Amino acid sequence: MDLRKTTIFLFHLLVILVPLFFYAKTDELFEFNKMMLTYVFTVGIVGVWVARMIIEKHVIWKKTPFDIPLAIFLISQILSMMFSMNMRTSWFGYYSRFNGGLLSILTYISLYYAFINTFKKEEVFAFFRTVLYGGLMVCLYAIPEHFGHSPSCLFITNKFDVQCWVQDVQSRVFATFGQPNWLAAYLIMLIPLAFGFLIDEWKSWSKRIIYGALIIMFFATLLFTASRSGLLALAIGVVFGGIFLFVCTFFSKSAQKLIHSIWKPLTLISIACVVLFFIFGRPFVPYLEKVWQIIAPATKNIASQSAAPIQPSGTQLESGGTESGVIRSIVWKGAMHVWKRYPIFGSGVETFAYSYYADRPMEHNLVSEWDFLYNKAHNEFLNYLATTGAFGFLSYLLLIGWVYVCAFRYMYASSSPRSTLFTVLILSGFTALHVSNFFGFSTVFVSILFYLTPAWIVLLFSDDEGDRKKKYEKLSFFQWIGFGVVLLCAGYLWRSVWRLWQADIAYSLGKQYTAAQAATPAFQSLQKAVDLSPNEALFHDELSSLAATLAVSASTQKQASLSAQLMQLALAESNTTLSLNAVHLNFYKTRARVLITLSQLNPKYLDEAKLVLEKAHELAPTDPKLVFNLGVITESQGNMAEAKQLYETAIQMKPDYSSAKDRLKGL
Repeated sequence: MDLRKTTIFLFHLLVILVPLFFYAKTDELFEFNKMMLTYVFTVGIVGVWVARMIIEKHVIWKKTPFDIPLAIFLISQILSMMFSMNMRTSWFGYYSRFNGGLLSILTYISLYYAFINTFKKEEVFAFFRTVLYGGLMVCLYAIPEHFGHSPSCLFITNKFDVQCWVQDVQSRVFATFGQPNWLAAYLIMLIPLAFGFLIDEWKSWSKRIIYGALIIMFFATLLFTASRSGLLALAIGVVFGGIFLFVCTFFSKSAQKLIHSIWKPLTLISIACVVLFFIFGRPFVPYLEKVWQIIAPATKNIASQSAAPIQPSGTQLESGGTESGVIRSIVWKGAMHVWKRYPIFGSGVETFAYSYYADRPMEHNLVSEWDFLYNKAHNEFLNYLATTGAFGFLSYLLLIGWVYVCAFRYMYASSSPRSTLFTVLILSGFTALHVSNFFGFSTVFVSILFYLTPAWIVLLFSDDEGDRKKKYEKLSFFQWIGFGVVLLCAGYLWRSVWRLWQADIAYSLGKQYTAAQAATPAFQSLQKAVDLSPNEALFHDELSSLAATLAVSASTQKQASLSAQLMQLALAESNTTLSLNAVHLNFYKTRARVLITLSQLNPKYLDEAKLVLEKAHELAPTDPKLVFNLGVITESQGNMAEAKQLYETAIQMKPDYSSAKDRLKGL
């Protein structure tokens, strides 16, 4: 077996399956599953790469221009994790997404080195085509959603409609990515790449039609996402690519040759995109709606045809409510305050959900999503600054900047128009991604593309070495031992990923049973999740809440012994939760709810609940809901003067807090 070709095959499979993969039975359907599958592929790819070294009896490792920037960046992330508010979160990433944690970064860097030590120049172009084929499959999934037919619903409910989604997927498609902006970020990296093949294959009419249609499909899907950040990012990326190519013509003969071959394809695609924007661009330019009303008065906005009110699909930053720019400016302000508290190494990789609330601006209480939990700064750069400090932020900028520097150097010395063409267009998509990330954050598959981009640029300007036909001798005893170690390590890692995945499925099922008030299966599922992943605080947190509810229920049914056992379990699980993660605001809120629930059995727990809320208030001093709940407890204890003061404080923090006003009037 040719292990090099096996590695190449796994990479091709990776870029086809990861964008498409989601699973309806996990707590988070999309990003979590993509991350798990990426772990599975990375273990396989690295395992085969190491096995190849064992067979060939030498280390397969090329020095690259990105070794030092990657090493500096990795060191910054390791140091940030060492000084993190919560090391587990910094290692795995914030639960449900996992992307961005140190483990995911190690995964992406491993893919970079495996790729650059496996592929040859011509094989990179074949890989690009596979990336585009993956994009084609995603678009074929997304486009029907715009017209009211989601393949996901067909798989989940056996109905080819969009009713399985709470989100308005017709107005803003997201296919297998879960959020329109995430799909848009993926597409803006693919469109320039497809344009490169259109230019490269322009002489062939069949290829001209294929790649032209592919670009049109990608752009139409981008419009169907109604992602303003995605469209803006693509526009800036295209402009950057044009300027970069123009500058290169002053010193690069290969760039000069490209100028003459680019105009016809560019004109054709520009006309097609303008027509598509005129037809489908109404979410971006409201004036187009008026134009279409004049052209076709009967035309109605698809969104208005929804049969029932639609709930937003995530935060208002992503789907409406208070204008997203207003909310972003508030969150960004808080992120800067976090950085000032942790200037060198940040609060810890992926700990924004914990650190932000100590610096959450008071004006956040006046927006539509004032009580939402933010686990990202909704700006990739500020997120790195806040969570990994100046060291992590500058090393991230160095890594990005070094991509442009190396590309410029290679193009300066190159005489290959094809390599120059694809490098310019790769940089165009790379630039677009960072513009998109300025208004959001990276997801699993665009992170894979981000880390593979440097490898592509290096290989595009490399000289292919001929295949060294080796006559492999019979494997020695020590080589077999080496194979055994590789298999054992891979098996252990695959088993670990499987357990993480199964734990999340059990956790999700337990939550569903809890919502359906099916106590026994809920308890069994949550206990299974805890058994599979005993160090995951979130599972203990959910189990403690359920146990408290069951303790009260058992008491009302005169089952005193069972009630006492469940009460002790609820307290023990809550204690375990906070011992595993003492900086997550939500866990203190759950602890308070558990104690308030148990206070029906023993009033002393109400005093403890009050202490917990006071601790939570220290973590989030600008959260009016915590002050309000302290007021409710204080009022129930008969201390009306203190309760009045707490309600008034909550109203000062949030002047439109109707619940606090109603309570204040009732005193």
